[in-house]
Amino acid sequence: MLNTKFVINSIEREKEIVDMVNKNINFFRTNRIVFTFPEKTVEEEYDIKKHENYKEWLETEWAKRENEFTERLLFLFNKSIELQFTVEISNYGPLGFYNTNTNTVTINLNTKLDVISTIKHEMIHIILEPFIRKYQIEHARKEFIIDTILKILDTQVNSTT
Repeated sequence: MLNTKFVINSIEREKEIVDMVNKNINFFRTNRIVFTFPEKTVEEEYDIKKHENYKEWLETEWAKRENEFTERLLFLFNKSIELQFTVEISNYGPLGFYNTNTNTVTINLNTKLDVISTIKHEMIHIILEPFIRKYQIEHARKEFIIDTILKILDTQVNSTT
């Protein structure tokens, strides 16, 4: 839990995400990645209270269900226990995505997926991305690898309780 900080996106960051979606829309469609986009302008749709409520709920859920996942992930890949992840809350973009440069997971507050599993999934992406790039692993195989590691790390908890 100590390795994860939750933040609410600013209007400026929301605009950056909308721009990123525009630049990558063909990739998202080709790979059937679900995303949301503003119906009006970002400024008109920005609802800080909605973001705050979601952040509060998400922090509570993470505290209940993280189960030392981050510690196990860092240990498995021999990463510093000091590594900090940021989970930013957005109204736009894919339902979950990551940035390896900033160790940031972005969660779309409109997701209907299991958001805790999505955060864990994206954290694994952050850790594995150098290997994925080095070995030029294609998207579908990358997702399979990430999901397999997530199952292994989550099974460790379930089998010990």
